[in-house]
Amino acid sequence: MSLDNETGLDPPGIRVRPVFGLVAADSFAPGYFVWAVLIANLARIGYEEKNMYIAVYDWRISFQNTEVRDQTLSRIKSSIELMVATNGGKKVVVIPYSMGVLYFLHFMEWVEAPAPMGGGGGSDWCAKHIKAVTNIGGPFLGVSKSVAGLFSIEARDIVVASPHSPS
Repeated sequence: MSLDNETGLDPPGIRVRPVFGLVAADSFAPGYFVWAVLIANLARIGYEEKNMYIAVYDWRISFQNTEVRDQTLSRIKSSIELMVATNGGKKVVVIPYSMGVLYFLHFMEWVEAPAPMGGGGGSDWCAKHIKAVTNIGGPFLGVSKSVAGLFSIEARDIVVASPHSPS
């Protein structure tokens, strides 16, 4: 999973990519749900793939390199535009989580910046396409407890981390 030290991208001959679609973030591991309950509840009230989308990106590479390698920012832009178009012009509500909060802030700057460095959407793209952004757990001040939490008693409720946490 290491990246090339000079390019910050994949080393020669190695290709690792994130999973796309709603299954990309429903569960982290058996017994540890991420978005599965929210996805199921939204489906119960009528949401489906045409109006519900999970944007995934390779967290190992820089935000700008996600566009260089995978066109992730362009995919998010296109997906939002398609959702607005296929849902009667209704703007989207975005719920970024954790590092995705910072990534989405980068996206909003990128999408309105002129091409080729940005998405070329114009200075009003976000206003035309986004109704609201509800950030959840954004690491604006860092994540100082992440390592300590993983290897302490606080991690015992996480199935994957339980074998590594103290008894």
